[in-house]
Amino acid sequence: MLTAQWPALTLEKRMSLMSIPEGGRVPVVIDSDTYNEIDDQIAIAWAYLHPERIDLQAVYAAPFTNHFFGEGNSHTDVNDPATGMTLSFEEIHRVFEKLPACQALPEIFKGATRYLTGSDMPECSPAVADLISRARSATQTLQVLSIGAPTNIANALLLAPDIIEKIHLIWLGGNSHDWKDNQEFNLMQDIAASRVLFDSGVALTQVPCFGVANCMATSVPEMQFYFANTSRIGRYFAEIAPRCPWIGFASRKVIWDITTVGYVLDPGWYTCEYRPAPLINDNLNWSFDNRRHLIRVVKFIERDNLFKDLFRKIIDADKE
Repeated sequence: MLTAQWPALTLEKRMSLMSIPEGGRVPVVIDSDTYNEIDDQIAIAWAYLHPERIDLQAVYAAPFTNHFFGEGNSHTDVNDPATGMTLSFEEIHRVFEKLPACQALPEIFKGATRYLTGSDMPECSPAVADLISRARSATQTLQVLSIGAPTNIANALLLAPDIIEKIHLIWLGGNSHDWKDNQEFNLMQDIAASRVLFDSGVALTQVPCFGVANCMATSVPEMQFYFANTSRIGRYFAEIAPRCPWIGFASRKVIWDITTVGYVLDPGWYTCEYRPAPLINDNLNWSFDNRRHLIRVVKFIERDNLFKDLFRKIIDADKE
């Protein structure tokens, strides 16, 4: 297992890093497997459309592989992480091409070409190099929103352990600690990287998927009802929604990734608790040791508060 000599944060320092400032702009970077679904695009757009609150400085393309893209969809099977990362990099650019110039565009960087799992050393991609540089130069806590496999984040932590003292990581990954299993996409994509998040001691807010974030459900008819014939980005979402691979008869789509953005916008929409950082077993289930450092774990999300703000921002995007 890849390890590093990470700084040991005091409880006071950890709580300070995990505290979201109540007023003003908050520096944010987003690490995203953007091409994988539609929720990444929506999360990035929503963050960008809140310039009064979110200073979106950079977006990193995360690797992914997926094989559920079937015939008739706009996607094709993605068989290696480098391809997934490149497709995500291109999709990030498409999203910003359809957004209004309401603030300076963030910088966009390519991320890892391979997973940390199975690697004998971390990869210093352009995304990782930027995250390290940006964190080290930050004058206030850098909010790092991870909405995919945490490969880029783990690589940065391994290559520059000192950035732990400058960042707060908000990761959508793993399932609820009370869920029946931990078979979750972001965690399973890169198990070694996921372990780094919990073992490094980084200030971490975990947004579990099943058991918590799966309440963030919408549907193609709902997205098309609200987004069609509105803003340029809204029309794009309405257009690509039916082509995504997760839509079936009487099914819904969970917009998981917006939960990380919502937490920066208003932590009051969330019910959380502090728990010792869990361990990821070889069978991927959680184990617990009360001697480990604390992380924040989201337990409940006020779904409608997020969706009302999100839909209004997308609908009115061209009026910004």
